[in-house]
Amino acid sequence: MKKDNVIQDKFKLFMMLTIAYAVFIFYLSSLSSPPSPSDLGFLRGFLRESIQLLEDLGLKFLIYPFYLAYLYPDKFEHLILYMFFGLLLHLTLRNSRNFSKYASSFSVLIGTLYGISDEIHQFFVPFRSPSATDLLADFLGLILAQFLFFSYFRLKRFWMSDEKRGV
Repeated sequence: MKKDNVIQDKFKLFMMLTIAYAVFIFYLSSLSSPPSPSDLGFLRGFLRESIQLLEDLGLKFLIYPFYLAYLYPDKFEHLILYMFFGLLLHLTLRNSRNFSKYASSFSVLIGTLYGISDEIHQFFVPFRSPSATDLLADFLGLILAQFLFFSYFRLKRFWMSDEKRGV
């Protein structure tokens, strides 16, 4: 009985965090001119130094994903925002009684529906407009979150099997 109460308490906590995060996304969408990382000047210097370090180490190929973030910062923001939303949705559903088995699928579904409603909401915000590419970035962020969970549990299972074998 105690374990069931702990699971319900976790569910309630994650549900509150997920709702708070959804409200945060709604707030950002309601701004006519939302803040962006390019507004933070210190990031440019940090990125410049990081790129130089990677080039010096012969790891220039690691720069390319960040180059896309540099070219399309607003899409990258959507991807990161919705990745965290996907993580919270997954944790919430994983601790629910009815949806824990399908947490990944329902996280992507619920997150995508929220992303669609977010783009519709932006239609009514001055100087903002809905965008299919923003929705795609949202969707990719949700998928990335589920991939991170999948990888984590896969590695955890691998490490547990090594411990049982005495490796």
